[in-house]
Amino acid sequence: MSKVLHIGAAAGEIDFYSSLGVCKLVYAEPDKLCLHTLKTNIGNTFRKGSSMEIIVVPKACSSVSGQFVPFYANGSGQSSLEKPESQTLELVGNSFDQYSVETISLVDLKTSNFGNEKVDYLCIDTQGHEKAIICSTRPEFLGSNFSVIDIELMTDPGQYAVDRGNWIAVVQHLLLAGFEPLVHPHGITESYIFVNSLMNMKYYIPVIGAIRDRHMKEFFALHSISVSSAQASIYSSLGDHMFLPLTHIGGSIHASKLQSFREDFISWYLQSIR
Repeated sequence: MSKVLHIGAAAGEIDFYSSLGVCKLVYAEPDKLCLHTLKTNIGNTFRKGSSMEIIVVPKACSSVSGQFVPFYANGSGQSSLEKPESQTLELVGNSFDQYSVETISLVDLKTSNFGNEKVDYLCIDTQGHEKAIICSTRPEFLGSNFSVIDIELMTDPGQYAVDRGNWIAVVQHLLLAGFEPLVHPHGITESYIFVNSLMNMKYYIPVIGAIRDRHMKEFFALHSISVSSAQASIYSSLGDHMFLPLTHIGGSIHASKLQSFREDFISWYLQSIR
């Protein structure tokens, strides 16, 4: 039965996790409005008969524990310890409150809630604060405590006050920890899946390929591009930088299909642990 640590919970995706047979689910979320919604959703899930163990930690995951720092909150999933910039404000409006929240490190968050148990799936969605969380954590700890890390890499300083090379530092640190990306980020802001090199990738590669093939056939059909089955299994970049290369199988996937690819792989992966 799978164990999940979700940092930056927002509404929680609780029904999603429950349907996949997750047995233990720990959230870290400091946004007051999100916490209210999260607790309501947890109550609804239990009323539906879910037997998941769910723990909510009302703190902001960061580089160290026990600090009280400014937090920018809008209650709708765009909250962050990083200051929202013009593109975010244009998209969601200047509805951010600012208040102080307590921090907790990834090491303390994992150890206090899972002990020595390995976490099957770590999801980090912190709107630009991922570098502070990951790069402050020893590579040895990451490699020995997590199997799959799904992390949003923020690349655009116009969205939040982050360095443009933010994502490169995160990727390099995860590589040092023994993780490999399923899809190379190439500097596009989105969530990316990193798998621990200790996992048996021979088992996962056929599934990754099947998911990629399905979504890319849909992409080509949508754009009226006729491809043969052989071509559909290779997918050259067509000169478009939005085609992101897969690192464990040949070919690439278009950025517009990345979220669907990610959701399908995580769904299969968590169900496979049952």
